[in-house]
Amino acid sequence: MTNAELIDRLIEETAQAPDWRGGLARPGHLPLFNSLGPVMYLTPAGDVVMNDEEDGPLRLADQAERDFALARAAEQYPELAYLKPLRPQLAATCDRCCGRGKVTLSQGTILPWRDGQEPEWVLYCPGCNSLGWTVTG
Repeated sequence: MTNAELIDRLIEETAQAPDWRGGLARPGHLPLFNSLGPVMYLTPAGDVVMNDEEDGPLRLADQAERDFALARAAEQYPELAYLKPLRPQLAATCDRCCGRGKVTLSQGTILPWRDGQEPEWVLYCPGCNSLGWTVTG
């Protein structure tokens, strides 16, 4: 099965999903992430596209948006884990999330995610686009 065939199969399956993904299904677009408006999708060609407003026109994601979306793809669809950006050898562990990719808020302060936390809302680290690492230079 090629990457495009795999993504096409996931698109078909997701269109029937009882969760948020089924409601945001579009032909030829696999929903990866939705946050009260913008939706990120993966196409069978491997492009990450998104809209800036719900039901708005799709545009190509920039590199940071693409990295974030592919990390979400790996979470939502284990078959796509290979798409998650690999940590470069010179990358540093993110100071904000301590490498976990998620953070929590306490009295207006961003704090690293603690193992075992199960909050109602997941907050992805803005410092590393939820990857757990950063590259400077």
